[in-house]
Parts: sequence; structure tokens; C-alpha cells
Amino acid sequence: MKKIFALLPAFCFMLIACNDRNDTTTTENTSNTGTSTNTTVDANANTSTTADANSSTTNNVVTDEKSTEFLKKATNSGMAEVQLAKLAQQKATIDAVKNFAAMLERDHSAANQQVKSLADQRHVDVPATISDDKQKMYNDMQKKSGKAFDKEYISMMVKSHNDGISLFENTRSNASDIDVKNFADKTLPTLKMHLDSAKAIQKRYW
Repeated sequence: MKKIFALLPAFCFMLIACNDRNDTTTTENTSNTGTSTNTTVDANANTSTTADANSSTTNNVVTDEKSTEFLKKATNSGMAEVQLAKLAQQKATIDAVKNFAAMLERDHSAANQQVKSLADQRHVDVPATISDDKQKMYNDMQKKSGKAFDKEYISMMVKSHNDGISLFENTRSNASDIDVKNFADKTLPTLKMHLDSAKAIQKRYW
């Protein structure tokens, strides 16, 4: 009996030691699990960053040759229309011509902004100034005055809008860039309205 009581302290000590060992193992496993979770989160973060970089790269808009040519021509003719419209508002003698020119300045300025936006998105270099032939037309109009100016300006607008409508219709039918095609399609009714207005003034006064 005395021997049993003598062995009890040793037995209790062994039980306490085993419990301490189990607690240490549990703590180590928890620590390892946390490390594994953090590694997974970091990997996901890196994957997200890579995906964002790839997405940024694919945002560049590539266009076709037909659309690029259209953007350049539309920029040139659009700038010329605005410059001539401003000149007509200064020099025209007929109110109908002045009002027509004001409408053209407003509508073509808005269209020019849309063309520039499309060109910028596609990294298309459009002209910053009008072409030599457009500049010559402008210089010739500067030399005219009175009713001669009015008549020549309206005649010029009939021709330029006929040419513009052909360009926009051709682009709508043959370009591959859907945004450029849509712009051409949505702008055509305005160009046709301009042409009808110019013809009406021409018929009334000449």
C-alpha cells in the first residue's frame, strides 16, 4: 500500500508532461495553418495584380485602315467647315446665310470632338491644321465680300456636304471598326440636313 502511494506523484507528473506536450503540438499546428493561409492570400493577390495588368494591356483599341483614313479625312474637312463657318458669320450679308453658318459651326465642332476622341483611343495621328487645298479655299473666301461671298459660300457648302455624305456612307458600309461605323451612321442625318438647308438657301436667293 505504501508503495502505491509512493508511485502516485510520479504518475501525476507524467500526466502533466503529456498534456503540456499536446498543447505545444496544437500551438505549432495552428501557427503552421496561419502561415499557409497567408501564403495563399499573397498568391491570390499576385494573381489579381497580374490579371489587372493584362486587362490594362487589352484596353488598347486597334482599328482598320479604312477607319484610320476616315478619321484623318473627317478631321481635315471638319476643321475647314468650322473655320469657314466662322468667316461666314463675319462676312455674310444675308441673315439666312449667317444663321446657316452658325448651325454648321455648332454641329461640326461637336462632331470634331467625337472624331478626336475616336482617334485618340486608337492612337491615330490626325492633322492639327487643315490641308493646303482647304487653306486655299479659305484664303479665296477671305477675299470675297457682299452677295458674292454669300453665293460662293453656299455653293461651296453644297459641294462639301455632298462629298462628306459620300465619305460617311462609304465608311458606314465598308469600315470594320464598329465604333467608327456607328459614328458615321449617327452623323449622316445631320450632314444631310445641312445639305438640304444649303440647297434651300441656294434656291431661294440664286
